[in-house]
Amino acid sequence: MTARTVAIVDPYSSGVLYAPALREAGFRPIAVLSWPLPADSFTATFRANDFDTILTASKNVVPQLTKLKPLAIIPGSESGVALADDLSQKLTPSLAHVPELTPSRSHKGHMAKAISSAGLAMTPTICVRSVQEATAPLTTTEFAGHDLVIKPATSVSTDGVTLVPAGEDWRPAVTALIGRTNATGVTNKEVVIQRRLFGTEYVVNTFSHDGHHVVTDVCRYTKTTTNDSFAVYQDVEFLPADDPMHTDTINYVRKALDALGFRFGPAHTEVMLTNEGPRLVEVNSRLAGSGMAAAAELATGDNGARRTIRYLLGSRDFPATTTLKRSVSVAMFLARHDGVVTNAETLDRIRHLPTCRNLVVNVRNGDKIAKTTDLLSSLRLGWALFAHRDPARVKRDHAQARAYAAELTTL
Repeated sequence: MTARTVAIVDPYSSGVLYAPALREAGFRPIAVLSWPLPADSFTATFRANDFDTILTASKNVVPQLTKLKPLAIIPGSESGVALADDLSQKLTPSLAHVPELTPSRSHKGHMAKAISSAGLAMTPTICVRSVQEATAPLTTTEFAGHDLVIKPATSVSTDGVTLVPAGEDWRPAVTALIGRTNATGVTNKEVVIQRRLFGTEYVVNTFSHDGHHVVTDVCRYTKTTTNDSFAVYQDVEFLPADDPMHTDTINYVRKALDALGFRFGPAHTEVMLTNEGPRLVEVNSRLAGSGMAAAAELATGDNGARRTIRYLLGSRDFPATTTLKRSVSVAMFLARHDGVVTNAETLDRIRHLPTCRNLVVNVRNGDKIAKTTDLLSSLRLGWALFAHRDPARVKRDHAQARAYAAELTTL
């Protein structure tokens, strides 16, 4: 019997998990690469040998893909979301999202509009192509006198996310982003301007099937300010998804997924829990990146990729939420300023902490490094993952790793 084909569009980042698991389950994985190519930080993770066939979307990909008769077409990373959405609607419509809402799933401006139109609370948001378009709206009471967050309409990993404190000139931030090539390899034609949210930021990762949204894991982000960058990832902590304290946030996320037309596959949703309740940061129509899907499996025994494959094998028995089996946290390393690394060995000590499950150090003594400004630059420096059934042990080792990382020096 010929193995059934499953196509992964841009199998980068956490998307590399799909192909080996698909092959193990008896499927034939193929890769579809979008064009233009995204940043090297994405494509460097590509594993060409994992795939029987590799297609490039710069050519006439639909006829080529049609001949392979894919059972499903799945985005592997953010750069492949729009193409996977389009191809799945054309070739695998029974496993595709609502076509009419396609722009709302990959464009932050359309996303905010769809959320508001569905009656869900959303921070005030505008989407503009120029400084001139933004001038009048930003004088209204919704924006005037408030901190503003400005970001590309279609990018990823806090790329280009800029904070403009209340009363300061927002025009340079808009000008700097318009026309720039972002991390997904696309030129910014529009930027989104939002009133800044205050609160605790959570992640709710889900798997949708037949329009039902089940939770695979819940995380809490800790972000920090470095120089002129205000949303630099520092820590990620996995939390029990079945804790009643998350009920309102999870219900909000499910309504947001309905509003955006999610029908099949993983989604990665970031939500700020404010004093007024949950508010959407953004939804990503894919697995959580940066190794979070693998960490989720360590924490809960499952993740969105595993559920996707089980669905394709015929399973429909998915619990509404998951139970935390291990305490898992991730510490990301930061560089406060540009310089040359002089004692990278201090990070190597983290490897010997009892609950350290993985350590990635991407610098050596003598390397020139740039200050950390976003998630991508943080990952270029390195990170550590901790896991144990005893949360106290994880917390202790995580704190010790932070102390070691603080000793990293540059000239």
